[in-house]
Order: sequence, then C-alpha cells, then structure tokens
Amino acid sequence: MGSIPHENFAVASPKSPLQAPNYGNLITVLSIDGGGIRGLIPGTILAFLESQLQKLDGEEARLADYFDVITGTSTGGLVTAMLTTPDPNNGNRPLFAAKDINDFYLEHCPKIFPQDCTPFAPATNLVKSLTGPKYDGQYLHKILGETRLHQTLTNVVIPTFDIKQLQPKIFSSYEVLLFCNKYPIITYLNYNLLLCLCSFCPYIYVKNNPCKNALLSDICIGTSAAPTYLPAHQFETKDSTGKVQEFHLIDGGVAANNPTLIAINEVSKEISRGSPDFFPIKPNDYARFQVLSLGTGSQKCEEKYPAHMAAKWGLLGWLTCEHSTPLIDVFMQASSDMVDFHNATVFKALKSENSYLRIQDDTLSGTVASVDIATKENLDNLVKVGENLLKKPVSRVNLENGIPRHIITKFNFFTDSPRSPLQPPTYGNLITLLSIDGGGIRGLIPGTVLAFLESQLQKLDGKQARLADYFDIISGTSTGGLVTAMLTAPDPKKENRPLFAAKDINEFYLEHCPKIFPQDSSPFAPAANVVKSLMGPKYDGKYLHDIVREKLGETKLHQTLTNVVIPTFDIKQLQPRIFSTYEVKSDPSTDALLSDICIATSAAPTYLPAHHFQTQDSTGKTKEFNLIDGGVAANNPTLVAMNEVTKEILRGNPEFFPIKPTDYARFLVVSLGTGSPKSEGKYHANMAAKWGVLGWLTSEHSTPLVDIFMQASSDMVDFHIATVFQALQSENSYLRIQDDTLSQQISSVDIATKENLENLVKVGEELLKKPVSRVNLENGQFEPAGKITNGEALIRLAAVLSKEKQLRDMRSPLGKLAMEKNEECAHVNNTTT
Repeated sequence: MGSIPHENFAVASPKSPLQAPNYGNLITVLSIDGGGIRGLIPGTILAFLESQLQKLDGEEARLADYFDVITGTSTGGLVTAMLTTPDPNNGNRPLFAAKDINDFYLEHCPKIFPQDCTPFAPATNLVKSLTGPKYDGQYLHKILGETRLHQTLTNVVIPTFDIKQLQPKIFSSYEVLLFCNKYPIITYLNYNLLLCLCSFCPYIYVKNNPCKNALLSDICIGTSAAPTYLPAHQFETKDSTGKVQEFHLIDGGVAANNPTLIAINEVSKEISRGSPDFFPIKPNDYARFQVLSLGTGSQKCEEKYPAHMAAKWGLLGWLTCEHSTPLIDVFMQASSDMVDFHNATVFKALKSENSYLRIQDDTLSGTVASVDIATKENLDNLVKVGENLLKKPVSRVNLENGIPRHIITKFNFFTDSPRSPLQPPTYGNLITLLSIDGGGIRGLIPGTVLAFLESQLQKLDGKQARLADYFDIISGTSTGGLVTAMLTAPDPKKENRPLFAAKDINEFYLEHCPKIFPQDSSPFAPAANVVKSLMGPKYDGKYLHDIVREKLGETKLHQTLTNVVIPTFDIKQLQPRIFSTYEVKSDPSTDALLSDICIATSAAPTYLPAHHFQTQDSTGKTKEFNLIDGGVAANNPTLVAMNEVTKEILRGNPEFFPIKPTDYARFLVVSLGTGSPKSEGKYHANMAAKWGVLGWLTSEHSTPLVDIFMQASSDMVDFHIATVFQALQSENSYLRIQDDTLSQQISSVDIATKENLENLVKVGEELLKKPVSRVNLENGQFEPAGKITNGEALIRLAAVLSKEKQLRDMRSPLGKLAMEKNEECAHVNNTTT
C-alpha cells in the first residue's frame, strides 16, 4: 500500500465507551429543544440525570457514554456540543460535564444577551431592532473552540437552515465518519481518501460528506442565529478536491426546534445504508428506540395572544407585541409540537409509550418565557423552573386535543354525511392520501396538476369521476386547505358529488385572487404598502371571507365527501389545531363550518387577519378558536394526515382492519407543493446578518422570515416521509411533485396580477413535463429520479387508484350483493332462454 504520510492523517477520533447498538437492545437518543437562555431548564434536568448515572457507574460517567445520538437545535445545539466535545487534556472525556452547563449559561448569557436597564431601553431596543439584529453575536463567536464535527465523543445531529438555498441543513456526525466492519480505519481528512489495513477490503463501510465536517463553533453559531436576535452566519468548508462549499445559516429552530424526529431519521438513513453498527435492526423499527426529549418551556397556559388582538397586527405587532416576538414564538412552538405529536403517535401505536419521555413545562409566563432577558433574577428563576419540573408528574401529549395530559378519549364511530363511492381501506390493499401545501396564489400550480390527474381518472372511469372518489384522505394547508374544501364539499344540487371539479379550481383562483389580494400599481405603492403593513395586516381579508362563505355555505366538517385533514394554529393556546373528519367522531366541538376552517388556515401572519369563531356542541357548550395559517405548523400537511390515520387505527376503527398502525407500506401518497424559489439563491448570510425586523419582513419585495419558516416546515416533512418510504423500499408509493425553480415574482404568495397568475398556470403545466424528482437524503436537494415525467407518473397513478377503487367495490358487502344479483339475473336469463 506504500508509506502513509501520517502528518496528513487523523485516526478515527476517540469515542465514548458506549458500544454500537448491534451489541444491545436499544438505540438511545437524547434530544434538546431550542430556546435561548431557557437552555437552563434542560441543563438542570441533564445535570440530574448525569448525577444518577454517576451513582450507578462512578464519578467519571458522562451522558455521551450512554446515548447513541445526542441532538440539539439552537441553544440545544450548543448544549449538544458541550456534552460531546472531547477534552484535549482528558482522553475520551467531554469538555463539559452536565453539571457545568448551567454554570456556563449563568456566566455567559448576560454577555451574549446584554440588557439595557435605562428608562429609555424599550424605545431604544425597538428602534435598533427595526434596522438590525438585537445582538451582534460577537461574544458568542469568541467563546467556542476549534473542534470539528467528526471529533465528537458520540454521534450528534444539529439542524440549521441555509437561507441562501432555502432548505434545512442538517449537520450529522453520521455523514462525516468512516468505518470498517472488521479492521481499524485511518481517515485521510485532507484528501477524502479511505485506507484500510487490507486492500479492497470487503468489510469496508464508507460514509463521508467532508463538506459537512465543519467546526462545531460554526455549527453552533449557525444554529443559534435566531432571526431578529442574532446575525445570520456565513462560513466555508473544503472538500477533497479543494472545492469550497459555503453555508449561509440561521437558527435551526425554523426547521426543527424539537430535533427528535431528525435524529431518528438520521438513524434510519444509517440503517438503510447498511451500517453494521445497527445490524440486524430494521430502518423503521421504532420499538428499538429509547428517546429522551427535553423542551425549554413555553407559555401556552398564559393564553396571551387572542385572535382579535392578532387580527390587527402588522409587521411591528407580529414581532414586538407584549414584549415578545409572537411570530417567532408561534413558528418555534408549532415546530416543536408537530414533532411531539408525531413521536407520541408512533410510540403509542407501538405500545411503547414508556420508550419516549418528553419533559416540558407549558406554564412559563412573563420574562421567564423570554429567550434573551438574561438578568440574574431571570436566569436564577429558569434554574428553579428546571428543578420544579423534576418534581412534576410525567405528562404526555393528548393526541385528541394537543394538551399535555395522559388521556384517551372514548368515542363511537358514526357517519351521517353523504360520502363518496369509495369503500374503506379494509376492502382494499392501500390507504390513499392526497396532500396539498400552502402557498397563497401559488395554489394554481397544484390546481393544474389536480385537473390533469382527475382528467386521467375520467378517461378510465367516466366523466363523473372526481378525486374525492379515490382518496381516503385529502389534506391541505392554507391555500391547500381551500382546495381541499373545494374538492370535498358536497354539492347540494347533486347527491354525493363535490361542489367543484378539479378543473374548476384554477378558474376560481383566476377570478377571485385579484380581489382577495388587490394590487396597487401606483408609483408610491411600495412605500405605502410598507407603512400600511407596519401597522396592520397587508390585506383586510373581507373579500376572502365573503367568497368562501358564499361558496361553502353552511357545510360542516363532518359533511365532506371523503375524510379531510386541515391544519391551523391556535395563537391563544400556542398549539396546532388540526381539523379532521376523523376527530369529529370523538370531539364534536371541532365540527366547525368549512368556511371558518378555510378562513383560519389561510390567515397568514402579516398578510391576512387572524380568525376567531366559536362552535357549539349538542349540550350547548361553546368552544372558541383563535386561529392563524396552518402553515406555521405544517405547510406540508402530509405527515399530519398520516398521523390521523395512525390514530384511527389505534382507536380500532374497523374501516382499517387488519392494517397495523405504522404499516406505512400500505400508504399511497401524492404530495403536491406550490413551488419555491430555492434555486434563485436570493438571500445570503451577509445580507441577512444586517437585517432587523424590517429586513426580515420586507426585503426583496417579500417576507423572508415567513418564507423561511414555511419552506422549512415543508422540507422537514418531505425529508421524513422520503426517509420512511426509502427504508421500506417503497419509493414509488410516495410521489412528491414540486418546483423549486420559481423566480422572485412568481414565487410570491400574493402578487395577483393577471400576468403573474397566468405564469403560475404555465408553471403547473411545465411541471407535468418535468421528470419525477425526489429529495436527496444526503444533501436535501430535489433531484430527478429517472426519465419518467410527473405527467406520466400521474397517468400510472390514475390506473392504480382506479384499480384500487374497483377492488374495494368488488370486495365490499354492496359489491358482493351486486355480483350475486347479477349472477341471479344471468341464471334467470339462461333458464328462460
């Protein structure tokens, strides 16, 4: 093999004493949410946990010795690095013990987030925050060292978001380490070369993405760069050829404030790659996971943002109201909650609730709920919150209402609505799901795709065929929620037929969008719009409210022709509110008017006012809702819909028998995006690092903060679902149709000029001609997966849907009865003849 130039090589880094999962029964995961100074809460819990391990295994025991993966976002990313960075003076021991975390925060947080206590501080801070980040971040940059990602003592996963590529960027030690199944390995870091002790080693296992092998300091600064608080962070790495890769990063919390699901996905990817560390564990064997997920607290119980208040907010209100940043609070809380909902659903489905421990305090209030008020009193109070949390009972999210309680609601299965002719999944082979992203006027893109799909079904099954006849669930967020309602609301004049055919969607958008989003073409319009948007929502929403109420009338959720799932977010309770026809069976208070649900899920912050309404159950008890755009929780609602099905199976719904709760191989999923401007690279870190409130909400004739949160929400769902279907070797059962090449104007959610709307229709038409693409799980890019076009894939899909419908019809009692009658008639005819 020749001589080895040792000065250019690095032997695989010293790792913790924990052996690989293939020697044990479990895959252990520790996850830590983002939350600024509130990192003191999980810091207190981690210190307690490590002290208990030390009682069992000695004073040298550290958390990195017990967890296969430690993952953290934002402040949780910093804690992750502290727990896993090796101490250069002490072998394979971490630089920080868990008990050191709070000492670090108490010492350094007042310098990272310096507080101005002068009488004029509030006004000064407001003016400053309008034109630049609240803090310069310089002190944070200085206190982090030179350790790289591959050197951590156990595997780490730290999410960030690349503002230039408009996609999540996950830094994972799994992607930068190299292993051999039999022999020691030397890693040639400078030239990305792997050498083994025997040539052409058959036991080699390579996993290598050298461009991700960044300094932990850069990763931590990136994941902590919360919009409006700290500047975006730009840095570069080099690959083996000397090619430079640049990163333009902001807070990972915009993508995954609760990073638990990302860590589980990284493990699933490793198993799919064939890592011997996990043999013989299967990629979706979630029953093998032991997960500890630590929150940083929330102010849900304070109910501080009612809809009537939020309905009046402009840019300033959404980012400065109540001495807080409601827009960021909402997005971050929604991100954490959606992950908790999914994890709780999966572990319950596996009857493994005790394998998933989520520790969170939803009762924070006042300055304790802040991410940056780093006074001594406030920091000390956060430590006390952590100490008191250890004394509180274990809580789990109630899958019925989202509130942390251990409650299972009993219910009766019923339906009194006209339903589509589709028989339930118990008579077929598949669970069919259609999902439509949010995106304002860009709903024209999925509208075009849906019209094409329905036309193909009509070629097979006749002109009366409608999408609601073929999908068990149709799910939509924001503009996708409106499309969902249009496809499933019954036409009062035609029994079991929807109010709109798919071909009618674009006609509706082309006619009404210019009135929902009226454009001012005067020379002073840009300046006038900025001033107006500072003080209130960009549009008053009156025309939208009127037209939706006119079209949908008094139709309620339970009356849809097939099951629907429409996410919203309750700004008063600070938690996602999912409207689901499945849920109405157990919670009649959610049986709202479809018009109210559509208005709510479309109430995008800064664009349209929040929406308040009430429902009344059979006893006369009222329930109020204070709702905004569901895109803050799930702009891509595919995973929410899959979770609803899982919950139904758990409840014992006979429509799904004998399908198991996590039998994802039975799903056939069509997920439609509304386009994005990823490839344009219109934002970069150096630009964003200078933004204040105005920059984050008005730059480049757009709203970067809202764009980023929505894009991150969609991408994280696509990552997870693509990982699951790839692990099941069922990639063809998940079709995601999305165009990430939109230009600046076309990517707008509200520029409803005639030219722009017509261009969006053309985007949809061209998208049908483009090759099917899938997310590359290594780099997050949406890449062609072969030569077949989206249109051709939809033609094949139509054939599968038609066949599934026919199969269910044949197997159902009604189908069997019809066949028996046909046979009787044939017998009579033969006898007569």
